[in-house]
Amino acid sequence: MKIENPFEPRRPRSYVIVDLESAVLDEVGHQRYRAMERWLPGNDDGDSRRGYTRAEDPLKTPRWVFQTVVTASAMVLTEHEDGNVDVCRFVTLSAPDHDEREVIAGVLQVLADAPANAEFVSWAGSFHDLPMIACAAMKHGLSLPANWGWIAFGGDGRVRHVDFARVLTGGFKMKPIHQAEYAAALDIPAKMTAAPFMVAKLINAGQFELVQEVCEGDVITLALLLARWRKLLDGCAHIDVVEDRILRSIEQLREGRSYIPALQARRAASFARRVGEASNDAEVLAPWLSAEAA
Repeated sequence: MKIENPFEPRRPRSYVIVDLESAVLDEVGHQRYRAMERWLPGNDDGDSRRGYTRAEDPLKTPRWVFQTVVTASAMVLTEHEDGNVDVCRFVTLSAPDHDEREVIAGVLQVLADAPANAEFVSWAGSFHDLPMIACAAMKHGLSLPANWGWIAFGGDGRVRHVDFARVLTGGFKMKPIHQAEYAAALDIPAKMTAAPFMVAKLINAGQFELVQEVCEGDVITLALLLARWRKLLDGCAHIDVVEDRILRSIEQLREGRSYIPALQARRAASFARRVGEASNDAEVLAPWLSAEAA
């Protein structure tokens, strides 16, 4: 089988940016695990097993495999020959309108509908989003769409998966960092509506409108990060122009979201800066142009 070369020009490239939010909502699976380990309810207040703190002990604190995916957001982008991009879709599926099966089935449908050879984009999706998708799909008897079968083998497809947590840390040779840290370093908006530690509380409180905004916000941050990253490989990918097009699409597709004013202000500031730069360039060139005309 021919192995794709990630540096080979291939226009138009397409990307599917995905983010999930989840929490432990059902203790039944964890109770089964406790029974398998011969864990007695009376032991819950006892010491944790050697080598674990209480928060780390899987018998006392359910780990990710017992979480329920309550919200998923996916954005599909396709490149132009001139380096710009189109936001083809921006889909959010979430409780209370959808259960976990419907949320995951919706994500798989977005992948199925995406252009052939579209690349999955995430932050730490190799050890969060993709394992969560695979686990939930197996739980509910769902199948991966054609061209996405590599997710079943760990989801670490180096060509089809742009995992920025890996890509931007030298393959984790540098210490892993948060998405918001990298966004702050590049002056990209992140965590626009709520702090990450609040998400589980919002889910438990049933405040799914805010959960959806948090999930969409992470996808938006990744889209703007993608605009910067593409410039490394493509000189035609003008960051300001690409970002403006992405933000304009988001403003239309997500009108009414609480984060929209912040994105509008960012776009207006960017436009004003570019106008100012153009004016400065004109002033510098004016004497030269006058001399040429004379």
